[in-house]
Formats: sequence, C-alpha cells, structure tokens
Amino acid sequence: MSDRSMMTAETVGSAARFDPQLRIPLRPRLRRGLVVAVEADQVVVTGPPKKQLFRGRSATEMLPALLALLDGERTHDRLAAELALPEEVVFKALSLLWTCGVVEEGPPPEPERAAVADLDDRLADYLSRVGSATEVNPSWEEAATRLRTAGIEVFGDPGLAALLREELTGSVEITEGTGGTPSERTTLAVWADTGTDTDSAGRDVLAAHCWDKGVPMLRLSVRGRRAALGPLVDPRTTPCLDCLTADDEDDDRTAGPGDHALAAALFARDLFAAVSRTTPTPLPMRWRVVDLETLGQRDTASATRPGCPRCSVADGPVVDRAAPATRFEASVAMPPKEFADLKAHQMHYKPSNLALQRVSRTWPVAPAVALPPPGHARLDRSAPPRETAAPGPDVLSLLLSVTAGIRADHADKVSRWTASGGNIGSVTAYAVVRDVPGISPGVYGYVASGHRLARLSSRADALPGDRPFSMVLTGDFPKVARKYSAFALRIVLLDSGCAQATTREAAHTLGVGFALRPRWDDEALAAALGINPDMEPVTAVIDLGDPA
Repeated sequence: MSDRSMMTAETVGSAARFDPQLRIPLRPRLRRGLVVAVEADQVVVTGPPKKQLFRGRSATEMLPALLALLDGERTHDRLAAELALPEEVVFKALSLLWTCGVVEEGPPPEPERAAVADLDDRLADYLSRVGSATEVNPSWEEAATRLRTAGIEVFGDPGLAALLREELTGSVEITEGTGGTPSERTTLAVWADTGTDTDSAGRDVLAAHCWDKGVPMLRLSVRGRRAALGPLVDPRTTPCLDCLTADDEDDDRTAGPGDHALAAALFARDLFAAVSRTTPTPLPMRWRVVDLETLGQRDTASATRPGCPRCSVADGPVVDRAAPATRFEASVAMPPKEFADLKAHQMHYKPSNLALQRVSRTWPVAPAVALPPPGHARLDRSAPPRETAAPGPDVLSLLLSVTAGIRADHADKVSRWTASGGNIGSVTAYAVVRDVPGISPGVYGYVASGHRLARLSSRADALPGDRPFSMVLTGDFPKVARKYSAFALRIVLLDSGCAQATTREAAHTLGVGFALRPRWDDEALAAALGINPDMEPVTAVIDLGDPA
C-alpha cells in the first residue's frame, strides 16, 4: 500500500477521541469469518471487504496478542492491563482495527442475542464479515435483527415475485401480497412490475394506499431488457411514485431468457442491503437502472414535479418533469439520518483525502507579486471605525486572505478563515486590478499557500468595470471530486457562498464598496483567467471599492 492509502493508528485514534461518528467498540471482538495470518514482517487479515495489511514492529509484536484477547467481553482498560500497555495505545490500535473492518462490538444483551441464536452460521458470518462496508450495525446481531423483524410483502407480477422470494429465501422472509394492499405488519411493500396494463392499475392502487398509510414501497421494474431496481417511495423522505418514475424510459427490446431471474437477483441484493444495512446501496435517495444485455448500469434519481397533487405544495397544473437543477439536487441529496453510512464518514481521515487540504493553484511560471501581510486586526468591529478611503494593497491583501486564504497550517490540519466543505478549500480567487497603488493593472491569481499574487496577464480590461479591483471566485471541481464524486459541485457552490459572505462582511467592516455581479460572460472570463470552465467554474464576480 502507498503512504497515501494507509491509515495509521495515531491518526484514527486521535480522531476517534472527538468525532462521535467514529464508534470504537467498547467490548471489541474479532469479526466472524476472518482469516488472520501472522507473518515475519506483517499481519494479514483476509475476509473484510478489503484485504488488510498491518506492518511495522507494533503490528507484529502487539497485534497477535491483542487479537487473541478480543472476545467481546473485555473492555479497553482490561485489555490494556492484560497486555501491560497504556490504555491510550490499546485504544489507538482498536480504532485502527475497527476502521479496517477487523473488529466489531461485542454481543448485545441476552434477549437480543437469543432472538437470532438460530441464524444460519453462513449468514451470520457474512453479516459480520462485510458489516464494515457501512459500519451501520455495531454488531452482526443487529443486522440479523433487522432482517428478522422486517415485514416484506411483494405484489405485482407473480413470476417476478416468485423469483424474488426464491432469491431471498433463508435471509429475509417475504410473503406474497393478496388483496392489493399490504397487511398491518408490513414494513415494506414491494411492487414487481413488467409493464402491462394490469400491472399499472395494481401499482397505482398499491402506491396510493402505501402513501396514505405511510408504508414504504419499493419497485422492481423490468421493461424489455432494462431493469429499474427502485425507486423507494417513502412519504417521510421522498417524492411520490408518479414523480419519481416520470423519467422512466421505454425499451422496445424483447426480454431474453433469464432476464427476469437476473433482474430479481440484482434487486434482491439491493433490497437485502437496504433492510440489513450491511452493504452500500443507492437506496433510498437513488436507485440503479441496469441494462440486462450489457450489464451496464447507472444510478438515477428524480424530484417532485411542481403541481403534483400528492407530494407538491405548488398550485397549478402538473409539470411533466422537475427542472434540471432540482433533479441534480435530488441526485446528490444526503440520505436521512437513519440511512447514514458511517464508513463513508471514515474517508475524511484517509491520508489521500487529508492531503487534499494542502493542494492549491500556484502558477509556478507566472511572475510573483508580493502582498503586504494581512492586517486581520482591522476586522475587529469593536475598534473605532476608520474613514473610508480608496483601497490599496493592504485592503486587497486582507480581503484575499479571509476569502480564500489559510489561517494556519498545522501538522494535522489546515485552518482557514472561511468555512470549507471537507476542509478541502475549493475556492480559488483571482484579482482583476484596475487602480490599486503599487500593483500594476492586470489579472492575477491568488496563491493561498504563499499569500502572494501570480501575474497572469496585463489585460485589466478582460473584465470591464469601473471599480478599483474585482475579485473572481472559481471552484476547483476536480480536487473536490476526488473525494466527493458527483456531490462535488454542490460543495463547490456552497464554499463559494461562504467565501462571498466573508468578503461582503469584511468589505463592510473596512468601509470598502462591495457589489456582486448578477451575470458575466463565462467564456470570455475563462479565457482571461486561462481556465476550463467545465473543470473550474466561475462562481462569483465581486466588484470592490467605490466606482471611479
């Protein structure tokens, strides 16, 4: 493993002391179904979602003895006493083992333990072994209880429903729906849909009943050779079925032999994941659409259509589709707290993600222009107000500093003046200088890591204006996407909003004119800055100082 991929006990252990989402087991035990091999220079654990290698003297000398004591009964202090080690050292080691999927919480109290005592050993091993894929369940018994207490009833196409029940036999009980509406004990209704007129009528009846009664409903749809493994409809958190399926696509191909069985198997996997919470699934906010011929797949989502009589608060006729911006927001929306994935949160402490906070634009071949040290004391609102004056290099330096600059660079964390999603620092600031004494007119990039300017061009007219200088904010989308994927655009825009608010408050405190431009020419501005707007979108243009 490279240094960027390795998580250390020191890093995870320190984070676990203050981060409530890192739930280190109080009475840890080795997960079921793992194989531990102690070699000369490393300890190898096979069986978790990812093979784990623990290297170094601490691993080979301490881990074997520690792993042998993890019975789900011993607490941290008892483990430390038996190993003759400081409890802090044991805690950090357990933190790393938990993050790597090697340990889980000890068994629950006897009543909960007895309720799943007869669970098939193979299923118990699986729930324990892969449970670290989400870290939702502290122990495998909790995942088993979720499966045991689920009341799943399947309606719709009999053949598709039978295939689904067969796939899940032995792991979760599924009953055949009768009468068109779910029973009182049903916690999840499933609709198996093959697209016939009869299917559509039954689906509408079931969807209306589930919506009115607050029963979640999950759809499996097979049209031609395309399978939609969702959506999940829940009136507490999602739009109605009609809105979610407004973007459904037809498929004029004829289903091939085995297509329905394949669709049922794929759907069973996502249903099992959604109920047990042991493995990731796009549900409930998104769902998978799979081409059964090529096995190509994509996640999809949709949003409430304005005017929908069931889930919209807007009056007027029903719009065919929600606006693109609304659909984008739905596609990257955070799931409800009950569907939060703790494993994803651990990625904050992955070395490669921590390293992103120190990545920024530097323009190494551009001429460097020094800025005076930023006088942050001038932003103290308790001090006597200063007379408004034409902004000079000191004002430009201070505004760039608090908008996109670094407050302090510690060994474990970069501190910023402005809030930043994931502390990545997606905002890149540019200055278009027209009339700032001591700084030649032109276009400059702000080098946050060195608090200086990089002169990009002398064309101050690239952004027409009559203020002494303008600040252009862009978002480093590729950097944020390395950690947050499609969610990165939302973070880029949120970060820009925070930066704009900081600039506004600082400018008002300094008595400097502030004006946000409502529109600009993206292509012309991108050419002036030398950026690709698809990778580094312009998110704000701010004019500063009073008009000439």
